Amino acid sequence: MRLLPRSLFGRTVLVLAAGLLLAQLASLLVNLLDRGSSVYRLSAQQIAIRIAHTARVLNRLPSAARAEVIEELAGTDLQILLSAQPVAISKGYAELDVYETAFARAIRRSLGKPLKTTVEITRLPRTRDERHARPDASAFDLWVGRHFYFLQPGPFAVVAQIRLEDGTYAMFVARVPQERLGRLETLVPRLALWLAIFFALAVLVVGMVTRPLARLARGAESIGADLEGPPLPEDGPEEVRRVIRSFNAMQTRVRNYLLERAELLRAVSHDLKTPITRMRLRSEMLDDEALRGKFLHDLQEMEAMVGSSLEFFRSLGHEPRRQPTDIGALVESIAEDWRAMGASVELRGAPRATYPAHPEALRRCLDNLVGNAIRYGERARIVIDDDARRLRIRVEDDGPGIPEEALERVFEPFYRLEGSRNRASGGSGLGLSIARNIARWHGGDLVLQSGPQNKGIIAQLSLPR
Repeated sequence: MRLLPRSLFGRTVLVLAAGLLLAQLASLLVNLLDRGSSVYRLSAQQIAIRIAHTARVLNRLPSAARAEVIEELAGTDLQILLSAQPVAISKGYAELDVYETAFARAIRRSLGKPLKTTVEITRLPRTRDERHARPDASAFDLWVGRHFYFLQPGPFAVVAQIRLEDGTYAMFVARVPQERLGRLETLVPRLALWLAIFFALAVLVVGMVTRPLARLARGAESIGADLEGPPLPEDGPEEVRRVIRSFNAMQTRVRNYLLERAELLRAVSHDLKTPITRMRLRSEMLDDEALRGKFLHDLQEMEAMVGSSLEFFRSLGHEPRRQPTDIGALVESIAEDWRAMGASVELRGAPRATYPAHPEALRRCLDNLVGNAIRYGERARIVIDDDARRLRIRVEDDGPGIPEEALERVFEPFYRLEGSRNRASGGSGLGLSIARNIARWHGGDLVLQSGPQNKGIIAQLSLPR
């Protein structure tokens, strides 16, 4: 099973999407950790200042007046206790010592007096609501608690103990605001929204880059079929425009080469008619009647082959530009011409609209197909099937058919199923070559297939709309 898309568009979008996903996950992690750290630093500074100011006030007051002040200053986020001896606090993780030292230093800096100060970061018992929301801590929670205590699952506190000048220990238990891991629940929808926006932009940008390449691929596939097609529009990035410009130039050179070759061969075939005519005249002067008949027969066959060759090379795009053609009227006129010569031709169906074609070339193509059907199958049926995508014209006969292995070879120039090139047994072997050449010059194709029960042949001309 292939995991990567086959197209450049799919692979580029996949790479961009993967890069965006990784970038957003990294951004989420940085946001989560940096925000938690920033919230801690800001809160820790404010709490340290608050503890130091409270300790300075308590240090100035007599023991009897401290209780009322403590009641006024204490709250849910700060508890204050007085003790004659320091209170034993369970040690936290060793990794947190650096934070405890920094917090104690901040308190002493705000106190302004050299009062003994100790700080311990410790876990607090969770409330019933917190235990219900998160009954157990996972291994990941414990790892986070050891290395990023501002993201600890569950409440924690900074416990600072300050020895006042009269020997009393003031213990401050401050709950520090923390960046809960539950914040992921709000960040994930934002991440999904950003990814959707960036992915849509990536699809748009990649589509703008690969769309000209797709047109170039279609143009390359059809270069041999429709050399008269318009040049591809030169749009997209500069590199793509340069490739399309080179392709258009190549298409022009190929078309000119084919036309020059056809013109050369047409001229050679035309020039052959002059010596053939001289040979015919000299043959008429032969005294031996049997020899004269053989010479004239050979010259007649040579003349017919030269005429077929001229017709073949004349079909290579030498006609004027295409023009809207009434296919129904064209096919009907071909059928009437053959009927006038006593042939049986049946016509079915009708086109939806006109078709841009070389009328004379298309007529030659269809006339060759109908002629073959009548020559080998005694009658011809022409069926027109037209829709929004393709115009199909089928010519069917009831002849002996063609072996499957020869259905494609009969399109080769001068190839015939008979072992000889006797004109009495068929044409010169160029009729189907001419017909297919004309079909492909129009951007379509011509194929042969056996009829029902291998009886007869169906020649289908398919032209794109």
